Parts: sequence; structure tokens; C-alpha cells
Amino acid sequence: MRIQKLVIYGFGQHEDITIELKDRINVFFGCNEAGKTTIQQFMLSVLFGFPLRNQGQLRYEPKGGGRHGGQIHISHPEFGYVVIERVKGKSAGDVIVFFEDGTRGEEEALKKVLYRYDRASFESIFSFSIHQLQNFEKMTEEELSRTLLASGTTGVDAITKLEQRATKEMNALFKKSGKNPLMNVKIEELRTLEQTLKEERVKINQYEPSILRMSDIDQQLDMLKNKEQQLKLQNEQLSKYRQAKPLLEQQLELNTKLAAINQLTFPTEGIRRYEAIKDRLQEHQVQIEQLQQSILQLQQQSNEPFEFKRITEMEELLSKETEWHNWQLRKQQLTNELEQTKLEMEQHSRLLGIKDEAHFNQVKDMDVSLQKEEHFQQVMQQLLQAEEETRFEIKSRDRAQSESEEFERKLVQLKTSAPSEEEQQQSEKLHNLIRQLAELKAQQQVETEPTTKKTNTHVIVSVLILLASIIGAISLGNGGIAVGGILLAGVIFVLLKSTNQPKSEKQTKDYHAEIVSLQGQLSKSEQLAGQVSLYNDRLLQLTEQRQDRQQLLLKIEQNVIAVIQKRDEAQETLNQFLKLHGFDGLLQSQLFPELFKRIRQIQELHQLNIRKSTEHQAVVEQIHTRLTKLEKATSESFSENQAYSRLRNISNALKECKKEQEHDQEQVKKWAFQLTEKQRLFEVQSNDIQMLWREAQVDTEPAFYEADSAFRQKESFQHNLKTINIQLDSIGKITLPTEDEDQQEFQLEQVEEHSNHIVKTHNDLLEERALLKQQTSSMLSDEHYGNTLQQFEQKKAELAELAYKWSVNKVITEAVRQTMYNLKEKRLPFVLEKAQQFFTQLTNGRYESLVVNEEGIFEAINPHGMRFRIAELSQATKEQAYISLRFALSESLVDSVPLPIIMDDPFVHFDSFRVKQMVQLMTDLENNHQFLYFTCHEDMTSIWPYAHVIDVSALQKERSVPLI
Repeated sequence: MRIQKLVIYGFGQHEDITIELKDRINVFFGCNEAGKTTIQQFMLSVLFGFPLRNQGQLRYEPKGGGRHGGQIHISHPEFGYVVIERVKGKSAGDVIVFFEDGTRGEEEALKKVLYRYDRASFESIFSFSIHQLQNFEKMTEEELSRTLLASGTTGVDAITKLEQRATKEMNALFKKSGKNPLMNVKIEELRTLEQTLKEERVKINQYEPSILRMSDIDQQLDMLKNKEQQLKLQNEQLSKYRQAKPLLEQQLELNTKLAAINQLTFPTEGIRRYEAIKDRLQEHQVQIEQLQQSILQLQQQSNEPFEFKRITEMEELLSKETEWHNWQLRKQQLTNELEQTKLEMEQHSRLLGIKDEAHFNQVKDMDVSLQKEEHFQQVMQQLLQAEEETRFEIKSRDRAQSESEEFERKLVQLKTSAPSEEEQQQSEKLHNLIRQLAELKAQQQVETEPTTKKTNTHVIVSVLILLASIIGAISLGNGGIAVGGILLAGVIFVLLKSTNQPKSEKQTKDYHAEIVSLQGQLSKSEQLAGQVSLYNDRLLQLTEQRQDRQQLLLKIEQNVIAVIQKRDEAQETLNQFLKLHGFDGLLQSQLFPELFKRIRQIQELHQLNIRKSTEHQAVVEQIHTRLTKLEKATSESFSENQAYSRLRNISNALKECKKEQEHDQEQVKKWAFQLTEKQRLFEVQSNDIQMLWREAQVDTEPAFYEADSAFRQKESFQHNLKTINIQLDSIGKITLPTEDEDQQEFQLEQVEEHSNHIVKTHNDLLEERALLKQQTSSMLSDEHYGNTLQQFEQKKAELAELAYKWSVNKVITEAVRQTMYNLKEKRLPFVLEKAQQFFTQLTNGRYESLVVNEEGIFEAINPHGMRFRIAELSQATKEQAYISLRFALSESLVDSVPLPIIMDDPFVHFDSFRVKQMVQLMTDLENNHQFLYFTCHEDMTSIWPYAHVIDVSALQKERSVPLI
């Protein structure tokens, strides 16, 4: 089972929130007080019910006062997609389960969906938190082992707690060598009371002779009482005979009279019955006549025809009353919508400046398609671009004009600093000075070299002169210097080559002073040549730049004319489009989309107006057709507003007439049945009268009355005789005496004497008995024996009750031990096998197995075979063992109870390595289980690469509740 979605209507601080979940690992992250626990309790409350108010748990009533509860959407392996909704109601809330096939259920259906698990069972297996793990530090070794054993078998330690409680109660009740347990105390008290009772019985045995004498006196008193009764009976017989003698004489007389009457039988209460039957017979006769007359009248009235067909037509029309009201409502809605549409069109028309109906028709028929709008957008873009280009070209023209003027000013300024003609002539002598200097240096070199040595001086000098002329031409910007240098290099090359022949020794001339003089002149000339060249270059540059700006200015003027022409063409196109549809003036570019938008809205409103007008006309025609049918069915004319109320009144009136007619028919049937019953009763009662006559053995009414008189007299005699017999019976059995009256008187005197003697003897015995009674009473006035005996019996009852409690607890402990043994033998091996795998993985092989020793204590075994009791492990390792057993138990139930696992930050004691191992284990199990992990640690949100993270703090910003 997987939870797909949580929909919170109102639960604690959360209201109107929808949370989508994934099938595997879902991490709920949020700071403290963000509402994580509230979401966890929401899931438990919706699945298992809100806590009762007397349970002391929070119910998380919504703070905003809205609906309390929400929905949980799940995918179930058996029922498919299921929605569980629970809202505030009686006790645990009202729950509805919506199944995929459209059926619904309540609590019983929810129990089937949740595999009959309650909240305690779910929390004990599939939900655990840091609070449960923190308690490990306070547990003893035995308690810790029991908790781990329970977590691997049932998921709860309630069964072990029950055994501990029962054992504790047994020890509080009884111990073999104990003194303080309740049963030990009661047994000691019973021993003390039993000894006290024995002592009291010894004292009581001393009064036995007096008790025996009192018993003899009681026997003598009984014998005297019997004799007294015999004498009393004899006296009574004599007295009875004296009383019964007159009655016996009357009895004889009545028997003689009864023998003379011949009427043997007569019906019981015959006269009353006869007269009652006779009265009823006459009453039935009258009722039969009245019923026959009433039936005849109603049959005559029922023969009038009745229009049942009209009622059927009216009922059919009334069944369509909802349709009629829908038409009227739709008509009114359409009228209002038409008026609203008209107002909106007028508003848009005012915004667009539409003048009249003709202008409106133009706008209505305008082509405002997206292609048209795109075309004019392009035209408008062209216009904007042309305007922008115009502004740009004008700015460019102004800038070029200013630059041209600036170059002209610079030319004028440059010409004011132009070199003089003398400076220009002096700079032109530069190449002559260079030539002369080169010739002197060459001549000097030739004269100073040995005459017998052949050299390449003429080549070197020629190259130097050529390079110097080229450099001077480049530096001065004068090509003539280069040409002169080339010619000079060629002349010197020829001269030096001719002189480079072996000669005889001759005198050399000193050329140093001339070379120095020429070098000074050459330096001044080079400086002037540089200034002149710089001036010429600057002048040429400014002249060329001025010409370039003039050409650019001319080109810009042509561009300005072309751009203005392009802008005017675009403006003309837009003006023609606007004038064609009645709009004056050119709109701003940003208003063109609004224009098309408004025109489209007007056209859409116009089309909507046409459709609604057509629908309005159709509704009006339907209402008119229905009114025609109503008038035809009722033969009356109706107004539209009062039509169905009037039709209902007419239909009710006809139904009332029909009901009265049906009632008359039923009444006729009822009266016909009553008439048949009355006739049958009339016949029965006539037979009853004949039966009374036959029983009285008469044939006529007078004879019946005479027989009644005779039988009454006989009953009177019998009644008197019965009274006498009763009086005789009350006197008792009478033995008729054989003696005469004198002898009877003598017997009475003897009886009185015997009676007086018996009374005296009786009184003497009573006095003796009273004396003995007083003596024994004084002996037994002490109630200590009775109280002691009562205490003894009370203590025995208390001991029996405590023994019963001890037996019950003994049975409970034995049952718990047997249950734990069965769990260890059946479920625990599989769970332990899985838990060992998980524990080994979590500890990274530090411990290779987790076992239960013979003492029932959990032990962890490392790869070297060393055993560690569970209490010897660290807190984090204990928690790893607990989590391993929990996961193993969940894995054992994955096929039968595949519920999601809820974890509330249980890894706070783990270091980074343990957390990594725990994450890997959960990743391995996520294919079989859905995990809902709640944490306030931000680093836990990124530790699972594919986990679905829910930021609880941001949920209040995303409120949305779907409806089913």
C-alpha cells in the first residue's frame, strides 16, 4: 500500500493543503514548530480515528476554525486507488472510504483496507521515532533484550509488559517463605483465629447439661400441648353439634322442594343473552337497510364521467416545471447578458471613438486577423524604424557637418604655421649635402686604403648612400631624395670601382674638417626637412579628411532624403488604413495592438450578442409553445409568471375530485363488505336464538320466559342449600352424639377440669425453662465467639479471593511464556535472519550476527567470534539493532501487510558513516516499502539522491483542496 496524496482540510496549524507523495522515500523537512508532527498525527488520525477527549492526546483542532480533518489518497494492491476521508463527527470522527469502482464504505471498509490493524499495532511495527530509541539508555539488559525480542516478533512489548505485571502481582500476593505478601498475611491471621475459636468452644461445652434440661422441658411442653388439643377437639365437637342442628333441619326441607321441580336445564343468562341478541338483530336490520341505501346513492353519483386524460396531461406538464423555470431563468440571464454585452460594446466604442452606427458597422466588419495585425505591426515597425533612421541620419549629418567645419578650422590654423620659403629651400638642399658628405667620406677612405689591396669599398659605400637616401625620403616624405640617392649611389659605385685598382703610393689629403662642416650643415637641413615633411603630411591628412567628410555629408544627405520618403510612405499606409475604417489621425505605435484588441473584443461581443439573441429567441419560442400546451390542457389563458402556479391549482383541484371519486368507490366497496358482514351476522344471531330455545327445550318466546322463571326458582333453592352446606362445612365434621343432653353436659365439665390441670402443669414447666434460659443466656452473653467466628469466615473468603487472583496471574504468565516460545520458534527465526543481514550491513561487517542466547539475552557476534551482550554496545549500535529488527519484521509482513513506514528523525545519534549505511539500507528496501521520513536537519534532504523532499515551511504558501 502506498500513500499518494495528503489533502488537509484543517488540522492544527495546517489548512487547505495538498501534499503529493512518491512511492518510495519521502522526506518531510522543516524547522521546529514548522508542523512536521502535525502532518504525522494527521495521517494517523485519518487512518485510525481522532483521539477521544478522555485519552489525553491532542486532537489538533484547526486554528482557523474550518473543517477538521482531510483525505488520504492511497494505491492498494487489492482495492486499487482508494480515497479515505475523515472529518470531525461522533467519537473518532466520521469516515468515508471512496473505492475505485465508485462504491463507498465506512469504518468496516477502512478496517479491511488497513488489514484490520489499529493505531497501536501500526505504531508498534511501522512507526518509530527518536523518543523510543532514547529510552534504551535507561533500560536494563533484560528489559533491552525483551524490547528487541518484541520488536522482532509482534512489534510491541505489551505482551512482555503483561507478563511482568502479572509476575509482579503474583509476588505481591504470595511467596513460599515470605511474610509481607497479602496471602501470607491472611494465612497467619487465619491460624491465630482458629486457635481462638478452639478456646471458646471449650468454654461453651461447660453449659451442655443446662441445654439438655431445657430440651426435656420443651418435649414435656409439647406433650401437654397435644393433650390440650385433644380436649379442645372433644369440646369443639359438642359445640358444633349444637350449632349445626337448625341447619340440618333446613337442608332436609330444601332437598324436598328441589325434588318437586321438573325444569332440568336453562341457558346460562338465557334471558339477558336472548334480549341482547334480539336487540342486535333489530340493530343489524336497520344497518342493513341504511347500507343498501348509501350504496345506491354513491353508485348513482359515480356514474358521472371524469376526465382522467386531462390530469395525465397536467401531471406531464407539471413534471416539466423545472424545465419551465430553467427556461425563464435562462431567458432572464440572456436578457441580462445581452444588456451587459451591449454596455461593453458601447464602452469599447467610446474608447475607440466610434461616432455612429455606420462607423460601428465598419469596425464590426474590419479584418483584424492575426495576419492583418502582423502586417500593420510590420508597417508600424517600418515607420518607427524610418523615424529612428531619420533621427540617426540627421544626427549623423550634423555630426559630419561639425567635423567638416572642424577640419576646415584646423587647415586654416595649420596654414598659419607653414614653413617659410627659405626653410623649404634649405630643406631641399638635404640630398646635395648627403651626396657631398658621402663623396668626401668615400674619397677619404680610398686615399687611406693600401694601394695593393683590392677591396669592396665601392659596393659598401654605394649601399650606404642608397640606404641613407631611402631613409631620408621616407622621413621627409620627398620621393626626389630617394631618386637622387639612387643616382648618387650609382655614380659613386662607378668612381670607386674605377679607383679600386692597384696604384702606386701617393699622398693622402685630410678631409676631416670638410666632413665635420658638411655634417653640421646636414644636421640643420635634416631638422628643417623633418619640420617641412611633418607640415606637408599634416596638411595632406587634413585635406583628405575634409574631402572624406564632404563626401560623407553628401551621402548622409541622400540617406536622409530616402529615409524621410520611407517614413512618409509608412505613415501614408497607416493613415489610409485608419481613414478607410473611419479613424482620423495617426495613432501612436504602442496603441495599435490595443486598437486591434479592442476591435476584436467588439467583434467577439457582437458575435456573442448574435448567438445570445438567437438563443433568447429560441427560449422565448419554447416558453410560448409551453404556454400554448398549458392553455390547451386547462382551457384557460395564463400569464407567463403565474402559469405553473395556476396549472398546479387546477391539477390539484382535479386530483382532489379524482381522489373523492376514488374514495367513493372505496367507500362503496367497504359498505358492500359491511353489508355482507351484517347480513351474515343477522343470520348467525337468528341461529343463536334458535339454539337458546332448543337449549331451554321450548319453541316459543312465552314458553322461554316461563322456563326461565322455573329455573330461577330451582337455582335459588340450590343456592340456599349450597349456603347451608358451606355453613356446615365451616363448622366442620360433626359426629352425631348417641347420648342425651344431660350426659353431654357431664362430659363438658370433665373436659374443663382436665384443661385446667394441663394449664397449671404447663405454667410450671415454663417457669423452670425461663430460669434455665436466663442462666444459659448469662453464660453466653459474651459475643466474642461469634465475632471471632465471623472474622474467621471473612478472612477465609478474602484468602480465597486472593488465591483466585494469584491463579489468574499464574495462568497469564504461563500463557505469555507459551506465546513468546511460539513466536521465538515460528516468526523469530526468519526475522532474526533478516535482522542479521541488516545489522551486518549497518555496522559494515563489524558484527556478523545477532542472536538470542539461552538466557533470552540478545548478543552481537563479531567476525572473530567474540560475543557482546546488547547492553555492552554503544547507544547508536543498540539503535541499529532495534531498527534492523523493525525493518526485518516489516519485511516479513511485506506480502500480507504492505503498510508504509513512518520514521521521525531516528538517526540523530548516528555519525556520518552510520547515516550513510542507514541510507543505503533504506534505498535497498524502497522497492518494497514506502518511507515517510520526518526531519529538522537540512542535510538529510540531500542525502538521498532520488528522494521526494517536502518543505513543510513552504506548505502554507500552496493552498489547494480538491473536491471529490
